[in-house]
Amino acid sequence: MATAAELAIPPHVRPGLVWNADFDAFTSEGNDPWAAICRLHDGPPVRWCTNVAYGRSGWVVTRHDLISEVMIDYENFTAERHGMIADLVGENVRLNPIEIDPPAHHGYRRILNPHFTPKALRELEVAVRKSASELIDHFAAQGGCEFVSDFAIPYPSYVFLDLLDMPRSMLDQFIEWEDGIMRAPDMMDRVKAARSVYAYLKAHREKQLETAGNPLLDAMVHGEVDGRELTYLESMGMFYVLYVGGLDTVYSTLGWILRHLAMDPDLQDRLRADPELIGPAVEEFARAYSVVVTHRNLARDHVFHGVEMKAGDEIHLPLMLADRDPEVFADPHVVDIDRKARHIAFGTGTHNCLGIHLAKRELRIVVELFLERFRNIRIREGEDYRYHTGRTFGVEFLPLVWDAEPAA
Repeated sequence: MATAAELAIPPHVRPGLVWNADFDAFTSEGNDPWAAICRLHDGPPVRWCTNVAYGRSGWVVTRHDLISEVMIDYENFTAERHGMIADLVGENVRLNPIEIDPPAHHGYRRILNPHFTPKALRELEVAVRKSASELIDHFAAQGGCEFVSDFAIPYPSYVFLDLLDMPRSMLDQFIEWEDGIMRAPDMMDRVKAARSVYAYLKAHREKQLETAGNPLLDAMVHGEVDGRELTYLESMGMFYVLYVGGLDTVYSTLGWILRHLAMDPDLQDRLRADPELIGPAVEEFARAYSVVVTHRNLARDHVFHGVEMKAGDEIHLPLMLADRDPEVFADPHVVDIDRKARHIAFGTGTHNCLGIHLAKRELRIVVELFLERFRNIRIREGEDYRYHTGRTFGVEFLPLVWDAEPAA
């Protein structure tokens, strides 16, 4: 007798491409999710997974070149969909500009881009570095920390609060909301957290209507597209995209970077001896630990490299499969900071990450400060790390210890 999953397979999906599996369970097998998911490199480059996300089925693409092609081809693979955030908050809001395709996408990006260039971020770097230093000060003398809760989660939250000119006293509340949205097992708890964030962002936006805030806030409230001012929903989409985009990805990537450094004392010593290598190291960390599984929807019926797809099909793009593709990267599971190969950890094409320069800066600052202040960073003896997969691969628990760097 056919299973429910088998009965749900659309007729246009060829039997040889069906992968009857739970994607999250598959990627959580063993102690290394990167090794777990990269087993997909051994099968077809495009397959139909019967439970790819939250019980839904859809296509999974497993090779670098094909993932890049999907991300670039917005005419066939659209980012425009009734989004998860709209379902959670109860308003028809799209993450702006993530869930909007060209040509409209370009108008929204023109409003935001000037505030995220390397030049524009130089002034913010002082505050970012200060935030990181203050967090480290809380546990530096203790000889160790639980890196995720003590640093990786609050750090990007501080950056977000500073970026949007919000009080730092909101830190604990924002962390609680973020955890609820990203990881609450009960859907109603996720809805409650998402709506709390949305209500706070809405109230903050309304304050900007009365009193002008910083240039970024002013752009998100009063920016113009197609010769008119942003609508309420367009503006709220920008507020929400900065919230969800700046927190989970950075915290997740940081966890993998510090775990790697804690297991590679030789690399620690090399980066301390030559801090100029930290920039290239961050690029290689981003490649090796690409944390995001993004997705698109089929805008129309389309045959993609011999695979028949239908309008409305979901197509999932695990960026870690692209950036550990052995056909593109030699020894893809090896972190080699001398590697020059280009990765797509922050996306490619029209929908490349708006905050790419800010994210890289945040990551670089953390590596600099931890290596500067601590020697022999390692995982506490007798303990191990914990992680989750899903739409973002993240470290949940990372107990670190170190030797204090002697005063000069």
